[in-house]
Amino acid sequence: MSTALVSGVSRGFGSHLCRALRATGHRVLGVGLSSSPGGAPVDDYRAVDLREPLPRDLFPGQEIDVLVSNAGVYLDDPRLGYGDLFSLTDQDLRDTFEVNLFGAARLVLRHAPLMLARGAGRVVCVSSGMGRLQDADGASFAYRSSKLAANSLVLSVARHFAAAPGDLAAFAYCPGWIRTDMGTPDAPHEPAPAAEDLVRLLQVPAGQANGRFFRGLEELGWDTRGPMVADAG
Repeated sequence: MSTALVSGVSRGFGSHLCRALRATGHRVLGVGLSSSPGGAPVDDYRAVDLREPLPRDLFPGQEIDVLVSNAGVYLDDPRLGYGDLFSLTDQDLRDTFEVNLFGAARLVLRHAPLMLARGAGRVVCVSSGMGRLQDADGASFAYRSSKLAANSLVLSVARHFAAAPGDLAAFAYCPGWIRTDMGTPDAPHEPAPAAEDLVRLLQVPAGQANGRFFRGLEELGWDTRGPMVADAG
């Protein structure tokens, strides 16, 4: 049985992802900031603040086959009356990167080398199309730039995986605008189908998934070439 470690399982997309993984036979280990996993169906859970170094005894002796870095915050959301670059606070910028980038990196740095040593594994960062350069629109700088950095982390891992033998893949996944606390009830899509699509992508051959950026089951791709800001003249 494959073992998956998922961050941010206490609510939202993470809870649906745990359900989809369990439905396909995975054993699921979850981490989150809450004291309990809430409604997430996990086999084991630890309350972990990803802004801090990971505990050394986090699921000791467990061999992680699938790592999904899902935990994330969106502190400069313009839908909540905030988001302008020039009103962004230093603390919100720091907190966003601590969770969305450093939290992801801490998990990756612990588990990706072990996957390399075994020659098998999957690393997934739940990202956003907002983390592409051509989608930068002047708002939500903290969130967008943290997701851009997380995408770069995925590509760096993917290059290490590509150079090694075995069944290894790292990719980024955008669930789209879904109805969660972060997505708000106004979002057009339910989270469960997006979670099921991510789990389907785990079955894609490594050579067809490594270093890719998906939205649903389709490849979203990275950044386009050429000018990013149109000439106002």
